[in-house]
Amino acid sequence: MNAKAFDLRQVHVDGGPLKAAMERNERYLLALEPDRLLSRFREYAGLEPKAPHYEGWEARGISGHSLGHYLSGCSLMYASTGNTELLDRVNYVVDELELCQNAHGNGFISGIPRGKEIFEEVKAGDIRSQGFDLNGGWVPLYTMHKLFAGLRDAYVLADNAKALQIEIKLGDWLGDVFAGLSDEQVQQVLHCEFGGMNEALTDLAEHSGSERFLKLAERFYHGEVLNDIAAGRDSLGGRHANTQIPKIIGAARQYEVTGSKQYADISRFFWDRVVHHHSYVIGGNSYNEHFGEPGKLNDRLGEGTCETCNTYNMLKLTRHMFEWDAYAEYADYYERAMFNHVLAAQEPVEGKVCYFVSLEMGGHKSFNSQFEDFTCCVGSGMESHSLYGAAIYFHDDNSVYINQYVPSTVNWQERQVRIKQETAFPAAGSGTIRINVKEAASFGLQLRCPYWAQSGMKVKVNGEAVSSDVKPSSYLTINRTWQDGDVVEFDIPMNLRIEHMPDNPNRIAFLYGPLVLAGDLGPIDGEPQGERALASVLISERDTLLNNIEQSGDDPQLFTISQVPYIGTLKLRPFYQMHDNRYTVYWDLFTPGEWASEEAAYRAAQEYNLQLEQRTVDFVQPAEMQPERDHAFEGEHVGLGKIHNRKYRDSWIGGWFSFVMKVLPETPVNLAVTYLKSSDSSIGFDLTVNGELLTGGKLESEEMNKMETIVYELPASLTSGLEQVTVKFASHQGHKVGQVAGLRIAKRS
Repeated sequence: MNAKAFDLRQVHVDGGPLKAAMERNERYLLALEPDRLLSRFREYAGLEPKAPHYEGWEARGISGHSLGHYLSGCSLMYASTGNTELLDRVNYVVDELELCQNAHGNGFISGIPRGKEIFEEVKAGDIRSQGFDLNGGWVPLYTMHKLFAGLRDAYVLADNAKALQIEIKLGDWLGDVFAGLSDEQVQQVLHCEFGGMNEALTDLAEHSGSERFLKLAERFYHGEVLNDIAAGRDSLGGRHANTQIPKIIGAARQYEVTGSKQYADISRFFWDRVVHHHSYVIGGNSYNEHFGEPGKLNDRLGEGTCETCNTYNMLKLTRHMFEWDAYAEYADYYERAMFNHVLAAQEPVEGKVCYFVSLEMGGHKSFNSQFEDFTCCVGSGMESHSLYGAAIYFHDDNSVYINQYVPSTVNWQERQVRIKQETAFPAAGSGTIRINVKEAASFGLQLRCPYWAQSGMKVKVNGEAVSSDVKPSSYLTINRTWQDGDVVEFDIPMNLRIEHMPDNPNRIAFLYGPLVLAGDLGPIDGEPQGERALASVLISERDTLLNNIEQSGDDPQLFTISQVPYIGTLKLRPFYQMHDNRYTVYWDLFTPGEWASEEAAYRAAQEYNLQLEQRTVDFVQPAEMQPERDHAFEGEHVGLGKIHNRKYRDSWIGGWFSFVMKVLPETPVNLAVTYLKSSDSSIGFDLTVNGELLTGGKLESEEMNKMETIVYELPASLTSGLEQVTVKFASHQGHKVGQVAGLRIAKRS
């Protein structure tokens, strides 16, 4: 370990947009009712619930996950602010969980429907999973991980000793479930998302002093994924992104506790591949929850980019990595993702959060309800906006690293040193650092020179310039004996610059210093129509493009951009400030000559996509967790897979599966199904809608001779007066259902 993060209780965020985000989140945490989050825990323990459970995910198979996040969020916010009302919440929840655990009598505790039965079946060796379920339960080990983590945080950050005792009993219960399973059976269990159980159990081993939990953590080594990463192979394409990241955080903790180099290699390789080959300009990753092929992001823009949970976890991993290596590159990524994704995912009025942060050209952000949805990103948001102080400052024995420029204060208690940072960052790149010491103290001050510092970095100590040739993405080091009241001034000029899509140099984004800029397309008042669909095109010679962008008004972060076809001048503003308007982050750049020859084709493609979206009533991507949950997926003897970077569902012999899809009660619609082409003679199945067989579909399109989309007209008799129908694929006797890669309900053209 080359550096250590300061305890969250030693850091205070004093102002700026991060402080405002924390305050919004604090109000939200205090507005939530613990008894509603505890409702199903009491119910399944045979105790009378004190309040009804919340709706959304808390009314479904993943219920209980929010309580774990809530326990962590309150613990983190208490450590960050000292608000004892949050401490009272933590202690109350822990006391209630103790009652539930005692009622079960065997260490078990859960808010998962059929949770006890599911794990009893698994313990007996009856293990069934179709990818996102375990024995019919929605990711039960993922939900259990949130509970383990919440208890850990209550113990570590809120000094609740009872939480550790509850967690130890829960860990012993889980150990008993796994004790009789073979390694092969465990790998079957791990086929279903399990969060960061290896991390939680490694932490539990450290906090309890018991090696038995470390051995249990080792059983959560998911070979199907981790073996490739350990061998330096990027096989992430097509995998559910946030299923993988917590496994790597667990590997990082296992390295820290065991010293096993393999875990360090896994963590470093994964971080490098995700950050440099799978991430968008805002620092987020994934499309519709899944990784694509490395370096290929151009065709993966839309409403489903950048699941916020993923970046919460990537920042968590990054904090570990910095402690190992103390590289400025880690802090650079942290800054990018913190300001441009995590902060940008919070609505700056009530504090609602995004599940996905859309990078659709002309798109907008969609925020989850705070009291009705309770998705995974609502849960991780409780934590993300509580721990902004976690990565500002690090230290070793002889120096302090200032990794993030945030108005804040840190108390280095071991050295009796207090450091206060005053800055308007990210609105400006300058600030002041004040040193307070009880007596003269010798240590180094490491100031990060960010990757975007094209014009360098200037530093003064007590008014005298510090001579340095520091380069971007490194540290300017000041070693001296500090006196009480010493003042360090820093100035990092911000410049406007361009970043390219990795697989398309003509698709670009604008940044000012650390901030991604978005083109403001005006209020969200329906889908972009007519020429507004072209608001993501720029026409300029490449070497003069930035000349067409000027700072606007008194706000240094606000710009105007000309050369936007059919619109003229458009405002550019920081992406994190954009919440109630449509926007563009990525732009297609054409020279005047290129546009003259390609305009017609570009407009035709835009118009086709626009019309398709306008006609679309519902769409589902099979084999992706949330879309399937949203469409009431059911099936027996079902398989799933990925080919040509497309996920699909199929079946074994005698299998079937179905989706519930929206229709219009008064408007004729079609069903379009995308199949992967196959010459497999064992494929034979019926496609029915509400039990009526569909025949006579027409070939609409073919993709690279690998996929074909067939359109079926739905008779009015099938949809009249209805708002949804059940679309079912059922194999013929002795046959199986072919590979189904997409379903769309669309109004007839």
